[in-house]
Amino acid sequence: MKREELKEHGLSEEQINFVMAQNGKDVNALNDKINGLTSERDGLQKQIDDRDEQLTTLKKSAKDNEELQSQIKQLQDENKTAKQNYQDQLAKQNKSFKIEGALRDAQAKNIKTVLPLIDTDKVSVNDDGTLNGLSEQLESVKKDNGYLFGEDQKPSRIEMTNHFQDENNHKQGDAMVDKIAERFAQNNE
Repeated sequence: MKREELKEHGLSEEQINFVMAQNGKDVNALNDKINGLTSERDGLQKQIDDRDEQLTTLKKSAKDNEELQSQIKQLQDENKTAKQNYQDQLAKQNKSFKIEGALRDAQAKNIKTVLPLIDTDKVSVNDDGTLNGLSEQLESVKKDNGYLFGEDQKPSRIEMTNHFQDENNHKQGDAMVDKIAERFAQNNE
């Protein structure tokens, strides 16, 4: 998001500063989340590598003991499974982050509301990081639930018409509005 783009859409400098500050908060929060996940991933990867190295060393030193060899083999298999589960979990998180980003880009008003309307099992992440199978679903959701997307619209103002004129052509609309305003004032006291 760039200031020039916001200026082109007619936003004042104050509005641009507000939008940029809010966007900065979102970006910083996402960057913190990414940094935390990256650190966690690196730590877990180091633990897996350390275990694999320990098992290899143990295997070399226990060549004659078949029972120990089978235990080592079992541990290696368990490590491979754990590593695969970890990689699957990272891929799932990556896919989730990308879908949420795409929903933000599509101007979803509330991502948590729109997300259940998307069948994430039918969405895949391509090697280049793009999403496959989301755009069709997103178009369908927008078509059926357009109110969940776009900018918030202000309610339109109700115009008084000549429906409130009596036989003598006196406008009673203003009197009615005054009465309604009085009631609101009394209720708010």
